[in-house]
Amino acid sequence: MQTQLKDKIKTAIAAVILILLIFIAIIITYKYNIEGEVNMPFKLSKIVIGSMVVSSDNPITNDGLENEIVQNNGIYFEIKKNEKYEKDATIKSIEISNIVIKIPPKKGYIKTYIPNTTENKKFTYSDNYILEGNSLTYKGASKSDTTTLEINNQGGIIAIAFGNTKLGTYNIMNGETIIDGTMLNGMNITDEDIKFTVNFDFIINTEGKKYKTNINLDLPPSEITKQGKSSLEITDTSKYIFKREK
Repeated sequence: MQTQLKDKIKTAIAAVILILLIFIAIIITYKYNIEGEVNMPFKLSKIVIGSMVVSSDNPITNDGLENEIVQNNGIYFEIKKNEKYEKDATIKSIEISNIVIKIPPKKGYIKTYIPNTTENKKFTYSDNYILEGNSLTYKGASKSDTTTLEINNQGGIIAIAFGNTKLGTYNIMNGETIIDGTMLNGMNITDEDIKFTVNFDFIINTEGKKYKTNINLDLPPSEITKQGKSSLEITDTSKYIFKREK
């Protein structure tokens, strides 16, 4: 009888311990889903967006007098090393993948552009620089260089652009010497017409570890038909929850 009682007590204790362990695992999982990785070797410290209207580098006429306009949105991501991370770490690559235009604009057609490699400007809005596929990768290197799609393996800046094309053309003979967002007013295009939402995964690959978050951006960030251009600097990146990928 006494042996049976002891066995029941042992079984009850084991059951309590099991329930407690399951409860702790649920709490840890829930906390991880809310907070993500709290001590990553590198962090996304800033996102800067610049939006305006520019001349496309796809000529409409051979004489160069008439050109297509593009409502461009250049996006820059700053990656910094986490000073609280005590181990040595290097960036193997940064990926912007699974790019989707979640909400398309009412007017125009969105194209994704990679940084320019030949001229003295960040982006050239020609078909030569359209991103093939829906993923862009920057490789870790000794220094950052957007033109070669490289980022310093200890942190740096990468860039991508989304251009709204097929909005219209302009002719320099018509006295339109200033090219900016106010041009859209004369084409009966409103800020509401060109708003769109882009969504993508942002992945930081280090040696042996991969951290991923999802980013949703509404572009352009503010009215450009009145201001001519707009910009946004996101310094609070805590809403972008990174989780470790296998």
